[in-house]
Amino acid sequence: MKKVKFLTIVGLMISATFLNSCGKNSKEHTEEAKENIKEANTELNEAAKDASEEVKVKATADWQKFKQESEADIANLDKQANELKIKIEKQTGKEKARLNIEYVKLNQKIVLQKEKLVQQNAEFEAEVSKVNDSITAKNEAFKREFKHDSKELSTSLKDFLKDNVK
Repeated sequence: MKKVKFLTIVGLMISATFLNSCGKNSKEHTEEAKENIKEANTELNEAAKDASEEVKVKATADWQKFKQESEADIANLDKQANELKIKIEKQTGKEKARLNIEYVKLNQKIVLQKEKLVQQNAEFEAEVSKVNDSITAKNEAFKREFKHDSKELSTSLKDFLKDNVK
């Protein structure tokens, strides 16, 4: 019986020593893991900031390029409209009145295009600090629509004096 008690006590002491040493190692590993997680989070935040800055720079450059192209297109539309005005002045009677009405409508569309561009530029400037994928997608959609509208206006101006009735 003494032997069993002795072996049980020795076994308990060995188990306690083993469990105690495992607890220290486990705590050390936990602390190391916490440190690694903190470092990883810091690096991730820095990478996200860098990526965000790159997106902002690219989006701003793309927008400025689009804006310059659009302003040139609008200037070209204005030039075509002015040339049309001169041709309209050479017309007479009812035809001149009809063409003037059409000219005013086209000119209003050109002004509307200018206003759209100015408004979108203001929105872009306000939102550039929080550029993300949804804003980039929104700008791309606006660019497609704006280019389409400008192309339609250009076609309308070119076909303005053509007689489409057969």
